[in-house]
Amino acid sequence: ALLRKQELQQQQQQQQQQKPRVQPNNNPQPPPRPPPSSSQTTIIDPSTHYQVDETCTALPPLRESGTFFLDTRIRPGISTPDVISPSFRVGSYYPDKVQYHMAGDAANFYLIKRLVYDRKQLLGDGGDIGISIDIGANQGFYTYYLATLGLPVHSFEIYEPNYKALLHGKEFNPREVSERVHVYAVGIGERNGRFDMKG
Repeated sequence: ALLRKQELQQQQQQQQQQKPRVQPNNNPQPPPRPPPSSSQTTIIDPSTHYQVDETCTALPPLRESGTFFLDTRIRPGISTPDVISPSFRVGSYYPDKVQYHMAGDAANFYLIKRLVYDRKQLLGDGGDIGISIDIGANQGFYTYYLATLGLPVHSFEIYEPNYKALLHGKEFNPREVSERVHVYAVGIGERNGRFDMKG
């Protein structure tokens, strides 16, 4: 998930508070805060300058997918509520294998849930916990899980069968979950251009 500017500023303030300060004796300061926990640690380094390639700015705007036709071969696959909570659905050509596949990633789902809930606690009610980007979204296991946890998700999938299944997940989940999901039929990579699936 990407963190917003306010969250970065808040973390910078916390880091500044942790630096030792020389204070007059007549105004003692409380001890510095402990270092942030792993749930508060950011992946984005605010001191890093991120440069956008000029060819990228010349590309037409990226638009998310709109309406689509339902494919009767794609059916809802449901996560196992006792293994992955909260439960959600994805579109799949093989819905009976979805629970088995997700169970192998149960630890990842748990870590994501813990991170999202820790961020919500840190920011309090009404705090903006950011967005999530799912690159190579496949059928949307992580996309719909993150959306079920309350994050807006931007999902990118280039392989047509997975892309269609990803879109169908919007149909199989509650409206408040589906409205958080934004699907794009493009791949994301280090080079700008048109490539086939083999790059």
